[in-house]
Amino acid sequence: MTDNLKYAAKLFSSAAFSFFKINILGQFLIVLIEIFTFCTIIYQSGHGTGHMNGSAIIIVLFALRPIGYTLTVLSIFATPFVLFSLGNKYILSKTIHRLLSDKGEVLLFPIIDKVLSKVKTNQPELLKTGADKTKLKLKLLQEIRDSKENKWLKKILLYGFKKVNLDDVDFTDENVSFTDIIKNKTITGLKNISQPSRNFFWIILGIEIVLSILVLFQVV
Repeated sequence: MTDNLKYAAKLFSSAAFSFFKINILGQFLIVLIEIFTFCTIIYQSGHGTGHMNGSAIIIVLFALRPIGYTLTVLSIFATPFVLFSLGNKYILSKTIHRLLSDKGEVLLFPIIDKVLSKVKTNQPELLKTGADKTKLKLKLLQEIRDSKENKWLKKILLYGFKKVNLDDVDFTDENVSFTDIIKNKTITGLKNISQPSRNFFWIILGIEIVLSILVLFQVV
């Protein structure tokens, strides 16, 4: 048990560090580039904007550099959101791959059994013939959210359960274990997650740098 706790602490510390590198330091670097690009547009547009109000400056900048200004503004609003979204997906996928290859059976599978067992005990009708598959899936997701497990483990399980498709499960067959089917589908869904790559970060950074260079040399 102690070894498992140490492993979990190490694994999720690594995930937290990845979050810091991508979503904190990465965002900060992107913001610096965006500020430089925007200030470059203002400087190249002339000093006459110094006495104007905000709306007037926006109109003038757009009139003088419509493409560069529009691309920069879109980048300022869209890039942080895209980076945060893709960064979180990368971190979660990386954690899932490492967990399943190391201690998935020890740390993750017992939680799946516990959640399914709780649903089977408290609401057995959800796992019987003619059960409402949508209601069953929502109940499983809610049980994971309400559990007292590690938050990273819950994120991983929620990610896995959301990928489970119960449409092909025949709930009229009394000779199969629905809990086993759901468990296997969850594990398969997690294992099928593609190997994560940080290329998205370098692509976003490259786009920001190229845009900044184009603005600097007044290409756009």
